[in-house]
Amino acid sequence: MPKRTFPFDDSFIPQAKIHIGNKEVENGVMRKDKMKAVYDRTLNLLFLGAKNVQNNNAMEKMDTGSGSQTTTHHHHHLTTDTSKLHQMLLTSRGTLAKPTVTSVRPTPMVQSACVGCHRVLSSPRPSCTYCECKLCDTCLRTCNFCGGTFCPKCSLLVYLQEEKVVCLSCC
Repeated sequence: MPKRTFPFDDSFIPQAKIHIGNKEVENGVMRKDKMKAVYDRTLNLLFLGAKNVQNNNAMEKMDTGSGSQTTTHHHHHLTTDTSKLHQMLLTSRGTLAKPTVTSVRPTPMVQSACVGCHRVLSSPRPSCTYCECKLCDTCLRTCNFCGGTFCPKCSLLVYLQEEKVVCLSCC
């Protein structure tokens, strides 16, 4: 007696045992809950950090020496200058600290140079529409489509029938 024919199609894929671990569950079914917990914890940390800065609890002395007299003097000096704006410093512990007072030196006027050829520009020149860098007349390119002025880094030369300048916005 001959064998029976296989009643299923050729595209039948046999079932296989698949192990589903904690990682697959967390990335699949539990993903929304996990992401909500991460979001809530991050938001809570941000609010706590903002409260610490408002209450001046995040102030930290930058040098390693400790002394109560220097700490109170430093705290008094910072509270009297609260109306001035400061650049905050990030300490080694990851907290924000106000900078120490330094003498303010005026920055000298720097002559602007062309970004393309590095020549010093004597008079005010137009800047690149895309990156706002200063250019001389020889490095300035005008886009054939939008008509904006661009530097060599923000424009492309397209060689079809004739040479055309195309900016990065029009590409």
